[in-house]
Amino acid sequence: MNSERFSTSPFLQARLETDFVEESPFYTKSKLMEDIYNKVKSISGVDKHVVLIGEIGSGKKRFAKIIHAHSRRSGFPFYSFYCVDINEATFREAFWEHIYFEGEHIHLRYDVLEKASGGSLFLDQFSELSPQFMVNMLNSYSRGVQHLFRYNPDSSPRVILSISQVAFRNLSRSDLWTSLLDSLDPVCIMLPPLRERREDIPDLVEQFLAEARSSDPEWKDLKIDPSAIEECLMYEWPGNVRQLKNAILHGAILSHGKVIEERHLPFSMKWKLPYNL
Repeated sequence: MNSERFSTSPFLQARLETDFVEESPFYTKSKLMEDIYNKVKSISGVDKHVVLIGEIGSGKKRFAKIIHAHSRRSGFPFYSFYCVDINEATFREAFWEHIYFEGEHIHLRYDVLEKASGGSLFLDQFSELSPQFMVNMLNSYSRGVQHLFRYNPDSSPRVILSISQVAFRNLSRSDLWTSLLDSLDPVCIMLPPLRERREDIPDLVEQFLAEARSSDPEWKDLKIDPSAIEECLMYEWPGNVRQLKNAILHGAILSHGKVIEERHLPFSMKWKLPYNL
């Protein structure tokens, strides 16, 4: 890869906080997920912004890293900005222009754009922002790109947005969605929930068991009982892959790192959804 194509000013290079991404192996027995994965790899090579749409815990950040790893930007930073509960001060510090002096010269600084220079900027949980914050963030991105990368547009970060499926239903019917499409002209990718690809659950369970075994020497013989696997296959998983991982950790703790039985899984898995409080 020609690094000169993405060259930045010495100031930007000095401030760069790199988070390089190496794609971990992606295994799936789901034909749906295999198709999505292949499409994502193809889209990765086209240098367009991306919107990832899916339920909480469905793997949007994982796919954002896959997009980055398969793009021409893979040798540059993947920077993730968590959008939940940000306030005005945090937003201004991250996205607003800041003036600094270098000798007799005045320069502009955009913190987040500099950290993602040449790479990918993942706006995690973007749909949790208020509509005004969404507009301001996109406007700040556009303004910062014009200021910082006017003479080297290839160095401007590729934006990957994370939008929850619930928020998308409302957002897609609003003027804000039209504005977002006009501003970024993105490719949109829908990710399925875990309950629509249950054939992946046994492999995911084994993956999380392996992670648990390596995290604690006393858990080196950790296993899971077939009845617990069956419970996992039958559950609806409203929290998706993230909830499954938490359930295995929960079971590992309650089983003292021995054999995870059905009774060691979170009590909430016994509830029938939807349920009344």
